[in-house]
Amino acid sequence: MPRQTPADLKVETLPTKDLFIYMLTRDLQLGEAIIDLADNSADGAKRSRNDKNLTGLWVRLKLSPDEFLITDNCGGIDVDIARHYAFRFGRAAGAPTVKHSVGQFGIGMKRALFKLGNQFTVTSAAAHSRFTVRVNVSEWAAKPEWEFALSELEENISVPKDERGTTITVSELRDDVKESCRSERFRSTLKEALKAKLSDPITNGLAVSLNGISVTSDPLLLLNDPQLRPAFKALTFDEKRPPEVYVKIYCGLGPSKEPDEAGWHVFCNGRLILSGDKTESTGWGYSGGGITIPDFHGQYNRVRGFVFFDSDDAGKLPWNTTKTDVNLDSAVYRTSRLEMVGLMRPVIDFLNSIKRERDALPQGKESGPLESLVASSPLADLPRVSTRSTFTQPVLKVRPKRAGPTMQRIQYDRPLKQVMAAMHALKVSTYTGVGEKTFDYYYKSEVEE
Repeated sequence: MPRQTPADLKVETLPTKDLFIYMLTRDLQLGEAIIDLADNSADGAKRSRNDKNLTGLWVRLKLSPDEFLITDNCGGIDVDIARHYAFRFGRAAGAPTVKHSVGQFGIGMKRALFKLGNQFTVTSAAAHSRFTVRVNVSEWAAKPEWEFALSELEENISVPKDERGTTITVSELRDDVKESCRSERFRSTLKEALKAKLSDPITNGLAVSLNGISVTSDPLLLLNDPQLRPAFKALTFDEKRPPEVYVKIYCGLGPSKEPDEAGWHVFCNGRLILSGDKTESTGWGYSGGGITIPDFHGQYNRVRGFVFFDSDDAGKLPWNTTKTDVNLDSAVYRTSRLEMVGLMRPVIDFLNSIKRERDALPQGKESGPLESLVASSPLADLPRVSTRSTFTQPVLKVRPKRAGPTMQRIQYDRPLKQVMAAMHALKVSTYTGVGEKTFDYYYKSEVEE
């Protein structure tokens, strides 16, 4: 038997470029890819500011069938970070991190660029450097080397603050991307997704626009009547192994019965992961520990839950790689979900009480005292809302009935033409008025006499 060499014992495990160009982009939706790039700009904005105030910083996106462009003034990428970390396929050990960032795995930018098209250019100016990277994906894929080359470079320079930022241009767009960029519906959907997913940095002052149109963010609102205050719970994980994970959970009543807004909204480091979730992932249909939560139903359209997971280490947060779902196996999320279930149950009980109240209303009455309280309650956004540990169903004082005869409703049908004639003769404007006047006439004429 021939002697084996060390080379004979090796098994090839190197990935192929096709894995990154095609396979890792297959399950990534176009909108998600674009938002990944916007996330990077938002992380740059956070890195360039010591506080959460992002006023004066902006991200501008432009879509057309010929080209995709995203540009920002969010501090830029230092050339050393570009050389060693920013273009790596995966986050390398020792890579600098941004506290409270959204980027986690080190694949978002590359995966998004491969998803969009065959040619891309990244130009960035940081405090002391400028560089440009130009890549033809097809040509790069045909080479054995994995590196990208810097085509332009300036180092050890002083770049004015107003010139620091990053511009990414993608051309030779893929056919499906071209079709989407022609679609007004896609652009509208993308704008709404940017509005939701980047609500935290937008709220903190980051200006975002799509094809020249500003993307604004709506405040997160809850009813804030003293009798309907939402429940709130704060949790802390990993206190013995910092950085910690902080969790804030709110559950109460929303300002409307819009089905899309109902349910749970889950954020990780300010990035919206789940919007209006009504599935088992957020506790709907749960049963255990003496608590049962029903499957979602239209009568629960006012349920609003907001959960915020925050950590300086994005890797500790319970989300998936595409930031489109939660990681149900995360111990942080499992514990938080149990708290969400406990906070949601009293809100559901209250909405069930409103339904029972409505079902018992006499005919002609539109709402009872509980529903009237909800309709008249003031609103507050989350930073200003008053909370308590548990949502408590209000106990309303019922006014005693005035002394008087017991009343009975009378209903009957008559031909419309005759009713309209009687209405004219009696000089009343409602069918109820016709009934009351005709009864009074009969009673006085035939009963009292």
